[in-house]
Amino acid sequence: MNILIAILVLGVIIFTHELGHFAAAKFFKMPVSEFAIGMGPQVYSYDTMKTTYSLRAIPIGGFVNIEGMDIDSEVEDGFNTKPAYARFIVLIAGVFMNFLLAFIVLFITVYSNGMYKPETKPIIGEVFPNTAASKYIKAGDKILDIDGNAITQWKDIGATITKVTKDNKEIDNIVVTLEREGQAQTLDVPLTKDPNEDRKILGVVPKFIKEPISIGEAAKLSVKSGVKIFTDTLNGLKMIVTGKVKTKELTGPIGIIKVVGDASNQGVSVVLWLMALISVNIGVLNLLPFPALDGGRLIFVILEMVGVKINKKVEERVHIAGMIFLFGLIIFITTNDIFNLVK
Repeated sequence: MNILIAILVLGVIIFTHELGHFAAAKFFKMPVSEFAIGMGPQVYSYDTMKTTYSLRAIPIGGFVNIEGMDIDSEVEDGFNTKPAYARFIVLIAGVFMNFLLAFIVLFITVYSNGMYKPETKPIIGEVFPNTAASKYIKAGDKILDIDGNAITQWKDIGATITKVTKDNKEIDNIVVTLEREGQAQTLDVPLTKDPNEDRKILGVVPKFIKEPISIGEAAKLSVKSGVKIFTDTLNGLKMIVTGKVKTKELTGPIGIIKVVGDASNQGVSVVLWLMALISVNIGVLNLLPFPALDGGRLIFVILEMVGVKINKKVEERVHIAGMIFLFGLIIFITTNDIFNLVK
């Protein structure tokens, strides 16, 4: 079941990307001979007068066959017969749809889950299990007093502990009065040394309350999250180029299927967040100015738009070389995925 969910997630992302190319090509009246989801031999196809819609045996990848992209093509209204701006829009439409999908998925996730805000009352949400206080304090306890200091708000807890330990740095325990199941209790609670800072802590976090969020706020947070994923993806690529990420750590379609499959056990929200993450990643990768990718083709179109003419045969050879390299890279990463799964 997990694998099916993962394949469905990838299928939606790929379908959305190819739909962008397809819709833009149709808008500019470019002939599209096939819209395929998957790779390999056809499993199912539906033929219309102008386009064949097909599902292929290997449920990874997909393509839109826009006619007229070959140099010697004489197809009427073919891709290369259209003005540069039209070709630019068709090429970038897939990436745009990837980003749009990510925004929609993030928006649905944020809007449906609402905003979680910390409770201002001194109610314990969680006690860190590796702290000494975990044996004394439980989630749901309400702190009433610490060493004779009344606690009325959550911020009072940290402020009081800081004050008490500052006055007596040798102190290891504090007297905590709390309310548990309607009963007041007074406990001698040990503090824990913070491994990151020179201080002692109780090791608790507040209770969080789910609050509804407006459509506007959800949209704003979705854009902010999408931009964060985008910049993280660019930073990740930079780490790969500079050698900070080892090649054996690269993950391809098989590895992604495993990650998404495992995430499906953690709920719909996690799967949707991963869908947005993968969609942005695919969009960024397709924008790279590398031959055969959308970004590589866009470079030649942009050069044409600014008046720089490139020999079409030279361009075709560059894209063929890029395609060969990409196939080799895919084989390497897939082999790496299989090796990691077996290991």
